Amino acid sequence: MAFDSYLKLAASLAVASFGGLACLVLYRVFFHPLSKIPGPKLAAISRLYDFYYDCVLGGKFVFKIEELHKQYGPIVRIGPNEVHIHDPDFFDEFYTVTSRLDKDAWYYAFVGSKDAGFGTANVDLHRARRKAMSRFFAASAISNLESSSREKVSQLCLRLRSMREAGKPVNLSNAFRCLAADSVTNYCMPKAFNLLDSIDFADDYNRQARVISHIAAWHRHIPIIIPIFMRMPRWAVAATSTEGAVMAFDFQTDLARQAADAVHAEKRSDRSVLDGIISSDAIPESDKSVDRITQEARTLVGAGSETTGNTLETITFHVLANPDKLDRLKEELAQVVETSKGSSDPLSNYSTLQHLPYLTAVINEGLRIACSVSGRLARVNHRQAYTYGTYLLPPGTVISMNIRSNHTFEPVYPEPLTYNPERWLVEGEELKRLEKYFVPFGRGGRSCIGKELALMNLYLTIAAFFHHFDAELFETTRKNIEIEHDYFSPFPAVDSKGLRVMLK
Repeated sequence: MAFDSYLKLAASLAVASFGGLACLVLYRVFFHPLSKIPGPKLAAISRLYDFYYDCVLGGKFVFKIEELHKQYGPIVRIGPNEVHIHDPDFFDEFYTVTSRLDKDAWYYAFVGSKDAGFGTANVDLHRARRKAMSRFFAASAISNLESSSREKVSQLCLRLRSMREAGKPVNLSNAFRCLAADSVTNYCMPKAFNLLDSIDFADDYNRQARVISHIAAWHRHIPIIIPIFMRMPRWAVAATSTEGAVMAFDFQTDLARQAADAVHAEKRSDRSVLDGIISSDAIPESDKSVDRITQEARTLVGAGSETTGNTLETITFHVLANPDKLDRLKEELAQVVETSKGSSDPLSNYSTLQHLPYLTAVINEGLRIACSVSGRLARVNHRQAYTYGTYLLPPGTVISMNIRSNHTFEPVYPEPLTYNPERWLVEGEELKRLEKYFVPFGRGGRSCIGKELALMNLYLTIAAFFHHFDAELFETTRKNIEIEHDYFSPFPAVDSKGLRVMLK
């Protein structure tokens, strides 16, 4: 008798669950405010659609979204409450400083740092947290950092000279990421990583960045993965993972230790960005906990390393792959040295480099084609509705776009996948038109805070490398550096060995 009762109860629960699920599916497909927006029904029903392309297939949803736009048009429903818009003109309208946009907390959960400035969803809370560190990233503050960045570039060049003498291929993908990581940790952390000192430019660690980024995509859907990894004992990581995973674990542990030391320091100072955040009056004491400051450290280092490293890699590959552009860049740099004999090294002066037209064109085109932020910029306005075409997007709708759509907008950038610095050697209205759609650091109140530091490192590194070294590509094609997987930053095919060159 009791068994029959339990059986009936189980059957009732199953029917109720199925009925509830059926009602949810019917609502999302036919009655949801976004039900009229075109797109695949599976995407409207569940985030499992996103999960399949980004987790199971590995960072492929960005390409699927491009296919959906070709099929359905400029606006597509890609989730139960998310639309993706492919319209560079709307990008300029939507991502403005005056727009009070929250980040979509679900999408940005991939960083596992919801309380860091980068991961903070609420626009007002983000503004306060950004203010606590923005003074360190203003153009005036970055100028004081020039000597330190110059030292890192000199250190890289010294390493490259020794490797040139050995006559072996050099992996510049790793070298550039080490440079970027050392630069950002030297500025943001009390103690720098010093990856440029590693024998092989931290090869295993840099390859592990892809694995960690893939894990982060899974964490977005299953938000316990990163905390579990960080709570594992070191011996368990060492026993089950590669040397790179152990190194990554050690670096994350070191970030937490440095954050704790900064929080508990007897005297507060501005000797690093991390210290400056803790000494800032822009945020309350509750925002200066070890956990939150660790999250800030993690996102500052992660964002500042991969993006700059990827752009340097992209620029260097395309310049070396185009001898005419290589010759023109080298000639411009040589002329600066020739006409500045009174200066010991004019190419280490950032203000001088910024005024070199072809170098600037080379860097702009690299930023355009690299799209070092390949993920979508998912935003929510809980206070305002938007109209796109004939569609009403009510308050609370997640609206996303991506930088790649702007940078491959063919009416503005003909042959958009072709690396062509000459397109930037224009003036007046034509230049303004290019710049309108040029958004490598995003736009609006959530644009990249590290823009000025990144630009300085790009100018100093590209100028130094191409003036001091002759190089040729070694077993490297465009496929080795081009995006194959999107984990918010672009990653090439799994079997890619990166950008390798022979130095002459």
